[in-house]
Amino acid sequence: MQNGKNTIQGLFNGDRIFNIPKYQRAYTWTKENLDDFLDDLLNQRGDKSYFLGTFLFHQQKNRGEYELLDVVDGQQRITTFMIFINSLIEQLLKHNSPKITQRTYHKYIQDRDGVFKLELENEDNGFLHGYIFGNEKRTSFETTSQKILYKARKYFEKELSSLNIEKIERIFDVSTNADILLYVVNDISDATQIFELLNDRGKKLTNLEAIKSFLMYRIDCLNLKDKNQPIDVIQKYFASIYRIVEKSKINESDVIRYHTIAFEKSKASDYDDPEKYIKTKINKMFEKESDDKKIKSQILSYVSRLKRSFDIFKTINNNEMKCGNLDKLVMIGRINPFYPLMMIVYNQQEKEFEGFISNLIRFTFRSTLVSLRSNGESYFYRYIREKQDLVEAVKWPVEENWWNINNRVKEFLGYRNFYEWVNKNIVKYILFSYENYLREENGYPLLGIDNYFETDERKKLSIEHITAQKAENIEFDDDFEEDYLHSLGNLVIDTKSSNSRKGKKSVDKKMEEYITAPLMSQNMIDKSKTNWDDIEEIKKYIDDRNKEIVKFVKNSLL
Repeated sequence: MQNGKNTIQGLFNGDRIFNIPKYQRAYTWTKENLDDFLDDLLNQRGDKSYFLGTFLFHQQKNRGEYELLDVVDGQQRITTFMIFINSLIEQLLKHNSPKITQRTYHKYIQDRDGVFKLELENEDNGFLHGYIFGNEKRTSFETTSQKILYKARKYFEKELSSLNIEKIERIFDVSTNADILLYVVNDISDATQIFELLNDRGKKLTNLEAIKSFLMYRIDCLNLKDKNQPIDVIQKYFASIYRIVEKSKINESDVIRYHTIAFEKSKASDYDDPEKYIKTKINKMFEKESDDKKIKSQILSYVSRLKRSFDIFKTINNNEMKCGNLDKLVMIGRINPFYPLMMIVYNQQEKEFEGFISNLIRFTFRSTLVSLRSNGESYFYRYIREKQDLVEAVKWPVEENWWNINNRVKEFLGYRNFYEWVNKNIVKYILFSYENYLREENGYPLLGIDNYFETDERKKLSIEHITAQKAENIEFDDDFEEDYLHSLGNLVIDTKSSNSRKGKKSVDKKMEEYITAPLMSQNMIDKSKTNWDDIEEIKKYIDDRNKEIVKFVKNSLL
């Protein structure tokens, strides 16, 4: 295949297989991307050819009679085009259009010998061939990218079926005659240089893609006997990183930032632009005319460290070590600033990890309860830069009463208007934890993190006022409104559907549901034998329960 200007028809003329290598990310195009793609085709006017873009291929050894091309740049576009043309051919066949025959399918999708024109070097390959290009039926997806591929197919099926035959034939002509610009190389090191130059000119890459491209390009700039070997190492590391990102639904930019903070000799000013940090570091080595082997070693060492960070982050983020305290930290929230600390401790002091998280909870619970604006990042990150002991560092804010935090906690726990003044998630966390305390005391299985973050609207947890904010059959005095209605003692964890069902009923009318509820803290309400028509008895009940929960918080959560 020759470099330079070509057309889609020309690209698919011949026995070629386009292979998406493992080091490329899986399919990611969203509905917005698909809208833009289809709108461009529909709105193309006159005789001017549509430009589909630039494609960069790495020529591999032929597979029998087939020319095998690794897609280095353009994998998202070529995958989208083939999903689109597959749906377009189906529509044209339904309309008996003279534009195509079954040969058209063989040209673009699968030849007469059953060989597919597009292959994926990952677990999505069978799904692509069987469901996207074939007639297999699937009800579930093994990867996020399979779901995205499925949505792309369904998108084109829906949009194309709504068009009349004239428009369908028109976009077939526009798309198959579209101009493309081809670069085909025999050496992967050549591909890295072209890729870097192409993507320096306006095309936006993700941070992870930009770092991979830059490092491969810099390897190509070195005077090495064999550049392909280190480039292959980089590709393999990034292939593993992409699989982690796709399977665990990780925000890759966050992890690169956490890595830069935790494991690079970086400054605070580097944290918000880790791509610039590594580019500057490597470029300075070139400026100083460092030994080429040393530069290669530094590049490969960085990639190895980055891969290790993604492994560590995945382990922590998925709580693969089954650390109960980690689940509690996630429930409290505001966890993101602490990932660099957790990654360092897990990597260097794994046996200390559980205790470290326990101390981190003590600080985070306090700081969130009293609504501190700072999570202490500048303090903790300074300890990272100075290579101090982080296990000891997280004890300091509580032990030294940082920002008067301990005294402020006592003040907040004394609030009578607790529900109105305190972060709602912390209120939920306290009531959830109190529910588990009662369950443990009575020998019942504990609720877990899945219960806390339940998404089913019927089971989703919320906060219930035991005496409703506008309860039937009872008149609240000013004292009750100010000091009791929103007291911690008048709050209980509940499911949204149950909370909605109770509505403004009096406690007497809600009692049957409290007794039969699957929540111990609701079952306990019946044991008070309170007269729920007597405002003074209600106040006493709320006071007593408030003291009990505050005592629990002081003994178990602080």
